[in-house]
Amino acid sequence: MKIKNINYPDFSMDELMDKTWFLPRYLQLSAEFGQSKEGKKIYDEFMKELDNKLSEFQRLVLSATDPDEPDSLEKIKELRPDGPRRLSTTLPSDYGKRLRGAFYGRMAGCTLGAALEFRSVEEMKLWAEYNGDQYPLENYWSRIQSPYEPHYIVGQKIDLTKDHMDAVPPDDDTIYTLLGLLTLEKHGLDFTLNDMADVWKTYLPLGEESSGKRGCYWGERVMLKNMLAGVPFPEAGLNHNPNLQNIAAWTRADAFGYAVPGWPEKAAELAYKDASANHRRNGVYGSMFMAATISAAFVVDDPVEAVRIGLTEIPRNCLFAEGIRWALDNIGNYHNYEEAANLVWSVYDGMFNGSALTNALHVVMGLVIAGQDFTKAIGETIAMSGDNDCTGATAGSIMGAVIGIDNIPEQWIKPFRGRMHIYLNQMPEYLEIESVCKRFEALAERFV
Repeated sequence: MKIKNINYPDFSMDELMDKTWFLPRYLQLSAEFGQSKEGKKIYDEFMKELDNKLSEFQRLVLSATDPDEPDSLEKIKELRPDGPRRLSTTLPSDYGKRLRGAFYGRMAGCTLGAALEFRSVEEMKLWAEYNGDQYPLENYWSRIQSPYEPHYIVGQKIDLTKDHMDAVPPDDDTIYTLLGLLTLEKHGLDFTLNDMADVWKTYLPLGEESSGKRGCYWGERVMLKNMLAGVPFPEAGLNHNPNLQNIAAWTRADAFGYAVPGWPEKAAELAYKDASANHRRNGVYGSMFMAATISAAFVVDDPVEAVRIGLTEIPRNCLFAEGIRWALDNIGNYHNYEEAANLVWSVYDGMFNGSALTNALHVVMGLVIAGQDFTKAIGETIAMSGDNDCTGATAGSIMGAVIGIDNIPEQWIKPFRGRMHIYLNQMPEYLEIESVCKRFEALAERFV
C-alpha cells in the first residue's frame, strides 16, 4: 500500500467538460438572440471568478507542508537514504559509446512514443493490428492517424512513421535536452534560475496557440509566457500552474546526467535547480531521480541497478520514492506491459495520467521487463500508455547509457540519418547528432 494516503475527491471530468463546453455555446446563442452585450458580461464575470478560484487552489497547494517532502535542496539531502553519491572521478573509458547509446536511445524512444501519445493501451493495440505492426512495437509505426496534422512548429505527424523520416522528428522532449546543453555550456554547473530563463527566452519559441504548432506545453508554456512578460521567479513558474507534480521536469533531466556521468549526486543537484523553476515536491524529486539514474547508468551494467542508485538522491519517504520502491518490490508480479499498467492503476487510480510518478513507474517497469533488450525497453514502456513520448525517451536514454550504441538495433538509428530536426531560435533547421554528442563529451571532460 502507499505510504502517502491520498484521498481523491469524487468529481466527474465528463460533467466538468460538458459544462465548460456549454459556456461558449451560450455566448454564441445569446448573440443570436439579440443579447450579445449581456451575454459577454456574464462570460467576463465567469472568467473573473474562475481566475479567483484558480488562485485559491494555488494558495491552498503552495501553503501545504509535509516534513517528508521538503522543497529546499538542503532539506532534501538530509532526508536521503545512504547512497554512493559519486561512482567515478574519471570519465568511463566507454563513455563515448554509452553517451551515443543514451542520446540515440532518447531520440528513438521519443519518436516511437510521440506517434500515439496519451492514447489508451487498447487504442494503440487496435491501431497496430490495423496496420499490421507488431505490438508492442519492434520498429517505428508504419502509419499514423491524421498524417498531415502539424507536429510542433516545423513538423507533421507523418514525420513519425518509419518510411517518412529524414531526421529525428521535432519534439519538445528532444528540445529540452538541447536547452539543458545550452544552459550548461553558457553558465556551467553553477547556473541559476535566471541563467536558465535567459536561455529559454533566447532559444525556445512559444509557437502558435493551435495545439499542433506550439513549442512547449503545460507548465513549461505557462512559465515561458510569464518569463517573456518579465515576471520574476518564483511567480514565473508557479502562477496558474497546476503541473507542479507532473512529468515535464524529469523530461528535462537527461542533459544533467549526460554531463556528469558517474556522479549521480551532482546530476540530481543540477536537475533540482532546473525543475524547481516550475515544479514542487514530487515533480522535483522525479527530475532528481531521473538525472541521478541516467548519471549512474553510464558506469553500471544493469538499468535496474541505476534505478536503485537514483532512489538514493531523493527523500526516502516521499510519494515518488515510495512508488519506485513499490515497483521494485513487485518484480516478478509483472512480465509485460499489460500486467504492469494494470498493476500501476490498481494502486494509483485517481492520479493524473501525466503525473511524474505514474509515468516514472512505466519507465522503471519497462526496464525491468526488458532486461538488456533495447527494443523491449522502449516498446514495453510505450505500450503502457500515459505520456509515452516522454517515457519512451527516458527508458531509451537509460537503457542506451547502460548497453551503449553498438547494442541498439539498426532500425532505431538508421532512419534519423545522423541528424535531428529542431525549431530553436537562432539555430539551423537541423543539428548533426554527432556534433551534439561531442558537445556533451566536452562538458563531461570539463566537469568530471
